[in-house]
Amino acid sequence: MRSAWSLAALLIFLSIGCARWLPVAPNDFSPGEGEAGRAANGGTKGIVKNELASDTVGIETILLRLSALEGRELPDLWAGADEQVFSPALRMEFDRNGLRVGKFRGVLPALAQRWIAENAERIATDPMEQAGVVADVSSFTQLWRCRASQSKELTIRNLPQDSVTLFYNEDGVKGGMYHAPHFMMMLQAFPLGDGSARVQLVPQLEHGQARRVVVAKESAIRTDERRDSILWKGLGLDVQLQLGDCLVLGASSEPHGLGEHYFRTRTRSNEVQDVILLVRVSELHAPDVFARKP
Repeated sequence: MRSAWSLAALLIFLSIGCARWLPVAPNDFSPGEGEAGRAANGGTKGIVKNELASDTVGIETILLRLSALEGRELPDLWAGADEQVFSPALRMEFDRNGLRVGKFRGVLPALAQRWIAENAERIATDPMEQAGVVADVSSFTQLWRCRASQSKELTIRNLPQDSVTLFYNEDGVKGGMYHAPHFMMMLQAFPLGDGSARVQLVPQLEHGQARRVVVAKESAIRTDERRDSILWKGLGLDVQLQLGDCLVLGASSEPHGLGEHYFRTRTRSNEVQDVILLVRVSELHAPDVFARKP
Protein backbone atom coordinates (compact mmCIF):
# COMPACT_ATOMS: atom_id res chain seq x y z
CA MET A 1 0.00 0.00 0.00
CA ARG A 2 2.82 2.41 0.87
CA SER A 3 4.56 1.81 -2.45
CA ALA A 4 1.26 2.53 -4.20
CA TRP A 5 0.93 5.79 -2.26
CA SER A 6 4.49 6.74 -3.25
CA LEU A 7 3.80 6.12 -6.94
CA ALA A 8 0.54 8.03 -6.69
CA ALA A 9 2.30 10.99 -5.11
CA LEU A 10 4.92 11.20 -7.84
CA LEU A 11 2.39 10.83 -10.66
CA ILE A 12 0.05 13.42 -9.17
CA PHE A 13 2.73 16.05 -8.66
CA LEU A 14 4.27 15.50 -12.07
CA SER A 15 0.90 15.66 -13.81
CA ILE A 16 -0.78 18.60 -12.06
CA GLY A 17 2.27 20.60 -11.05
CA CYS A 18 1.28 23.30 -8.60
CA ALA A 19 -2.48 23.12 -9.09
CA ARG A 20 -2.82 21.73 -5.58
CA TRP A 21 0.34 20.68 -3.81
CA LEU A 22 -0.74 20.37 -0.20
CA PRO A 23 -3.20 18.14 1.68
CA VAL A 24 -6.63 19.40 2.65
CA ALA A 25 -8.07 19.27 6.15
CA PRO A 26 -8.18 15.83 7.86
CA ASN A 27 -11.97 15.55 7.70
CA ASP A 28 -11.81 15.78 3.90
CA PHE A 29 -10.37 12.23 3.73
CA SER A 30 -11.57 8.75 4.45
CA PRO A 31 -11.43 7.66 8.14
CA GLY A 32 -8.07 6.22 9.13
CA GLU A 33 -6.19 7.52 6.12
CA GLY A 34 -3.88 9.57 8.33
CA GLU A 35 -1.20 12.17 7.60
CA ALA A 36 0.84 9.84 5.40
CA GLY A 37 -2.16 9.07 3.22
CA ARG A 38 -3.02 12.74 2.89
CA ALA A 39 0.55 13.59 1.86
CA ALA A 40 0.76 10.75 -0.62
CA ASN A 41 -2.53 11.67 -2.22
CA GLY A 42 -1.26 15.20 -2.70
CA GLY A 43 -4.52 16.71 -1.52
CA THR A 44 -6.38 15.71 -4.66
CA LYS A 45 -9.71 14.95 -3.01
CA GLY A 46 -12.32 17.68 -3.05
CA ILE A 47 -12.81 20.06 -0.16
CA VAL A 48 -15.93 19.52 1.91
CA LYS A 49 -18.53 21.97 0.65
CA ASN A 50 -19.52 24.13 3.63
CA GLU A 51 -20.81 27.67 3.67
CA LEU A 52 -18.33 30.21 2.33
CA ALA A 53 -17.07 33.11 4.39
CA SER A 54 -16.25 36.19 2.35
CA ASP A 55 -13.53 37.28 4.80
CA THR A 56 -11.66 33.96 4.83
CA VAL A 57 -8.43 33.07 2.99
CA GLY A 58 -6.99 29.57 2.66
CA ILE A 59 -3.21 29.52 3.16
CA GLU A 60 -1.22 26.34 2.59
CA THR A 61 2.21 25.97 4.15
CA ILE A 62 4.94 23.36 4.05
CA LEU A 63 8.41 23.18 5.61
CA LEU A 64 10.76 21.25 3.33
CA ARG A 65 13.90 19.72 4.81
CA LEU A 66 16.55 19.37 2.12
CA SER A 67 19.24 16.72 2.02
CA ALA A 68 22.83 17.78 1.42
CA LEU A 69 22.41 16.97 -2.27
CA GLU A 70 19.15 18.92 -2.54
CA GLY A 71 20.68 21.83 -0.64
CA ARG A 72 23.24 22.27 -3.42
CA GLU A 73 20.33 23.10 -5.74
CA LEU A 74 19.07 25.98 -3.60
CA PRO A 75 20.81 28.64 -5.77
CA ASP A 76 18.73 27.38 -8.71
CA LEU A 77 15.54 27.85 -6.70
CA TRP A 78 16.44 31.39 -5.64
CA ALA A 79 17.43 32.28 -9.20
CA GLY A 80 13.80 31.82 -10.23
CA ALA A 81 12.26 33.66 -7.27
CA ASP A 82 11.22 37.30 -7.46
CA GLU A 83 13.01 39.01 -4.58
CA GLN A 84 12.56 42.52 -6.01
CA VAL A 85 8.92 42.56 -4.91
CA PHE A 86 10.23 43.43 -1.45
CA SER A 87 11.82 46.79 -0.67
CA PRO A 88 15.62 47.12 -0.65
CA ALA A 89 15.47 48.18 3.01
CA LEU A 90 13.59 45.01 4.00
CA ARG A 91 15.91 42.80 1.98
CA MET A 92 18.89 44.40 3.73
CA GLU A 93 17.33 43.73 7.15
CA PHE A 94 16.68 40.15 6.16
CA ASP A 95 20.26 39.73 4.97
CA ARG A 96 21.66 41.16 8.23
CA ASN A 97 19.71 38.50 10.08
CA GLY A 98 20.63 35.63 7.76
CA LEU A 99 17.21 35.43 6.10
CA ARG A 100 16.00 35.41 2.51
CA VAL A 101 12.55 35.73 0.96
CA GLY A 102 11.15 35.54 -2.57
CA LYS A 103 7.91 35.12 -4.48
CA PHE A 104 6.72 32.78 -7.21
CA ARG A 105 3.81 33.88 -9.37
CA GLY A 106 1.18 31.20 -9.95
CA VAL A 107 3.36 28.12 -10.54
CA LEU A 108 6.28 26.76 -8.57
CA PRO A 109 9.41 25.80 -10.52
CA ALA A 110 9.88 22.11 -11.32
CA LEU A 111 12.67 21.88 -8.75
CA ALA A 112 10.36 22.82 -5.87
CA GLN A 113 7.63 20.54 -7.19
CA ARG A 114 10.09 17.65 -7.19
CA TRP A 115 11.08 18.36 -3.58
CA ILE A 116 7.41 18.39 -2.56
CA ALA A 117 6.82 15.05 -4.29
CA GLU A 118 9.88 13.50 -2.66
CA ASN A 119 8.74 14.81 0.72
CA ALA A 120 5.34 13.15 0.22
CA GLU A 121 7.07 9.89 -0.70
CA ARG A 122 9.22 9.97 2.45
CA ILE A 123 6.19 10.53 4.65
CA ALA A 124 4.30 7.72 2.91
CA THR A 125 7.11 5.15 3.24
CA ASP A 126 9.07 6.05 6.39
CA PRO A 127 7.44 5.38 9.81
CA MET A 128 9.89 7.79 11.47
CA GLU A 129 8.77 10.56 9.12
CA GLN A 130 5.15 9.68 9.80
CA ALA A 131 5.79 10.03 13.53
CA GLY A 132 7.50 13.39 13.00
CA VAL A 133 10.63 12.42 14.96
CA VAL A 134 13.30 12.55 12.24
CA ALA A 135 14.21 16.17 13.04
CA ASP A 136 12.95 19.15 15.04
CA VAL A 137 11.40 20.54 11.84
CA SER A 138 8.25 18.74 10.73
CA SER A 139 7.65 18.47 6.99
CA PHE A 140 3.92 17.87 7.34
CA THR A 141 1.78 20.32 5.46
CA GLN A 142 -0.98 22.51 6.83
CA LEU A 143 -4.04 24.30 5.53
CA TRP A 144 -4.89 27.46 7.46
CA ARG A 145 -8.28 29.15 7.19
CA CYS A 146 -7.40 32.76 8.02
CA ARG A 147 -9.58 35.71 8.94
CA ALA A 148 -8.30 39.26 9.30
CA SER A 149 -9.09 39.32 13.02
CA GLN A 150 -7.18 36.10 13.70
CA SER A 151 -3.48 35.42 14.00
CA LYS A 152 -2.14 31.90 13.42
CA GLU A 153 1.01 30.50 15.03
CA LEU A 154 3.07 28.72 12.39
CA THR A 155 5.74 26.66 14.16
CA ILE A 156 9.13 26.44 12.45
CA ARG A 157 11.20 24.79 15.21
CA ASN A 158 10.26 23.98 18.81
CA LEU A 159 13.11 22.96 21.15
CA PRO A 160 11.57 22.48 24.62
CA GLN A 161 14.63 20.70 26.06
CA ASP A 162 17.38 22.89 24.62
CA SER A 163 19.06 26.23 25.11
CA VAL A 164 20.42 28.16 22.14
CA THR A 165 22.74 31.12 21.75
CA LEU A 166 21.15 33.54 19.31
CA PHE A 167 22.27 36.93 18.04
CA TYR A 168 20.15 39.10 15.77
CA ASN A 169 20.34 42.58 14.25
CA GLU A 170 17.67 45.05 15.37
CA ASP A 171 19.01 48.58 15.77
CA GLY A 172 22.32 46.98 16.57
CA VAL A 173 23.36 43.47 17.53
CA LYS A 174 21.28 41.93 20.32
CA GLY A 175 20.79 38.45 21.66
CA GLY A 176 21.91 35.98 24.28
CA MET A 177 21.08 32.53 25.61
CA TYR A 178 17.46 31.39 25.25
CA HIS A 179 16.01 28.34 27.00
CA ALA A 180 13.33 26.12 25.43
CA PRO A 181 13.05 28.27 22.28
CA HIS A 182 9.97 28.09 20.09
CA PHE A 183 10.68 29.63 16.68
CA MET A 184 7.48 30.56 14.85
CA MET A 185 5.86 32.87 12.33
CA MET A 186 2.73 34.85 13.15
CA LEU A 187 0.47 34.49 10.11
CA GLN A 188 -2.46 36.71 9.11
CA ALA A 189 -4.32 36.96 5.81
CA PHE A 190 -7.46 38.57 4.45
CA PRO A 191 -8.99 38.97 0.97
CA LEU A 192 -8.76 42.26 -0.90
CA GLY A 193 -11.81 41.71 -3.11
CA ASP A 194 -9.97 41.70 -6.44
CA GLY A 195 -8.93 38.06 -6.55
CA SER A 196 -5.95 38.66 -4.30
CA ALA A 197 -5.15 38.48 -0.59
CA ARG A 198 -2.97 40.42 1.80
CA VAL A 199 -0.60 38.08 3.64
CA GLN A 200 1.41 39.06 6.71
CA LEU A 201 4.20 37.02 8.29
CA VAL A 202 6.17 38.15 11.34
CA PRO A 203 8.90 36.03 12.99
CA GLN A 204 8.52 35.51 16.73
CA LEU A 205 10.42 33.65 19.44
CA GLU A 206 8.97 32.35 22.71
CA HIS A 207 11.41 31.16 25.35
CA GLY A 208 11.94 30.46 29.03
CA GLN A 209 9.59 29.16 31.70
CA ALA A 210 5.91 29.95 31.58
CA ARG A 211 4.69 32.29 34.29
CA ARG A 212 1.17 33.09 35.42
CA VAL A 213 -0.07 36.59 34.62
CA VAL A 214 -3.36 38.43 35.12
CA VAL A 215 -5.18 39.27 31.88
CA ALA A 216 -8.03 41.79 31.64
CA LYS A 217 -10.17 41.51 28.54
CA GLU A 218 -13.73 42.63 27.76
CA SER A 219 -14.57 43.46 31.38
CA ALA A 220 -13.33 40.06 32.54
CA ILE A 221 -10.23 39.23 34.54
CA ARG A 222 -8.52 35.88 34.32
CA THR A 223 -5.10 34.35 34.79
CA ASP A 224 -3.02 32.90 31.99
CA GLU A 225 0.39 31.26 31.55
CA ARG A 226 2.76 33.10 29.26
CA ARG A 227 6.40 32.91 28.26
CA ASP A 228 8.84 35.67 27.37
CA SER A 229 8.74 36.49 23.67
CA ILE A 230 10.46 38.55 20.99
CA LEU A 231 8.45 39.78 18.01
CA TRP A 232 10.63 41.00 15.14
CA LYS A 233 8.20 43.50 13.61
CA GLY A 234 10.96 45.04 11.52
CA LEU A 235 11.30 41.72 9.68
CA GLY A 236 7.60 41.34 9.06
CA LEU A 237 6.28 40.67 5.54
CA ASP A 238 3.16 42.44 4.28
CA VAL A 239 2.55 41.41 0.68
CA GLN A 240 -0.31 41.15 -1.79
CA LEU A 241 -0.63 37.74 -3.45
CA GLN A 242 -2.88 36.44 -6.20
CA LEU A 243 -4.56 33.05 -5.92
CA GLY A 244 -1.82 30.45 -6.45
CA ASP A 245 1.09 32.79 -5.69
CA CYS A 246 3.68 31.39 -3.29
CA LEU A 247 6.27 32.87 -0.93
CA VAL A 248 9.53 31.08 -0.19
CA LEU A 249 11.51 31.83 2.97
CA GLY A 250 14.88 30.41 3.91
CA ALA A 251 18.37 31.16 5.15
CA SER A 252 20.93 33.27 3.34
CA SER A 253 23.73 31.51 1.48
CA GLU A 254 25.98 31.82 4.56
CA PRO A 255 23.55 30.92 7.38
CA HIS A 256 23.82 33.09 10.49
CA GLY A 257 21.60 34.81 13.03
CA LEU A 258 17.89 34.12 12.74
CA GLY A 259 18.28 32.32 9.43
CA GLU A 260 20.58 29.71 10.94
CA HIS A 261 18.12 28.98 13.77
CA TYR A 262 14.92 29.17 11.74
CA PHE A 263 15.96 27.40 8.57
CA ARG A 264 18.52 24.80 9.53
CA THR A 265 17.95 21.56 11.40
CA ARG A 266 19.88 18.48 12.48
CA THR A 267 18.33 15.04 11.99
CA ARG A 268 18.48 12.07 14.34
CA SER A 269 21.25 10.69 12.10
CA ASN A 270 23.22 13.92 12.73
CA GLU A 271 22.79 15.32 9.22
CA VAL A 272 22.57 19.11 9.00
CA GLN A 273 19.78 20.04 6.59
CA ASP A 274 18.65 23.30 5.02
CA VAL A 275 14.97 24.15 5.40
CA ILE A 276 12.66 26.30 3.28
CA LEU A 277 9.15 27.47 4.07
CA LEU A 278 6.57 27.71 1.28
CA VAL A 279 3.45 29.82 1.91
CA ARG A 280 0.78 29.70 -0.80
CA VAL A 281 -2.63 31.33 -1.27
CA SER A 282 -4.80 28.35 -2.17
CA GLU A 283 -8.35 29.57 -1.47
CA LEU A 284 -10.24 32.85 -1.54
CA HIS A 285 -13.68 32.96 -0.02
CA ALA A 286 -12.67 29.65 1.52
CA PRO A 287 -15.10 27.23 3.17
CA ASP A 288 -15.98 28.43 6.66
CA VAL A 289 -15.66 25.36 8.88
CA PHE A 290 -17.33 27.25 11.75
CA ALA A 291 -20.39 28.37 9.83
CA ARG A 292 -23.71 26.86 10.83
CA LYS A 293 -25.63 24.99 8.21
CA PRO A 294 -29.23 26.13 7.62
